Amino acid sequence: MEENIKKTIGMRVGIVAKTCKVTNEKGDAVTITVNVDFSTATDTDIKNWLTADRIIAGQRPWRKLSRDEIVGMNGQTFNACTIGTKVRSKAEQRQDMINVFVASGVPIEQATALAEAAINNPASLKIIATNE
Repeated sequence: MEENIKKTIGMRVGIVAKTCKVTNEKGDAVTITVNVDFSTATDTDIKNWLTADRIIAGQRPWRKLSRDEIVGMNGQTFNACTIGTKVRSKAEQRQDMINVFVASGVPIEQATALAEAAINNPASLKIIATNE
């Protein structure tokens, strides 16, 4: 009978052991291992907890962005595995592109224009394949 029950994510995860460090108000630091039982958590619970953790990870590097850059992220999809990595600002991305173009032999003025177009309107760039 039990095989017919659709298992939730929490049921599949079950009990997970996690080691953590706890420091009390007196400054006593203790490392302990606790067991967390997910078996009664709903799929929605698990998804919300996962998402909350990833958002917190993302907020660390996002703090270094300008207000406009943060607003520009509205609605974007982020990979859960890389969301907490350093985010390059538009200015940093622009300079990286200029450096690559110049290193490839493109004059600085053209490199700057190409980088601006790539950052501000990537759809405006067209790559034309040549047979050499």
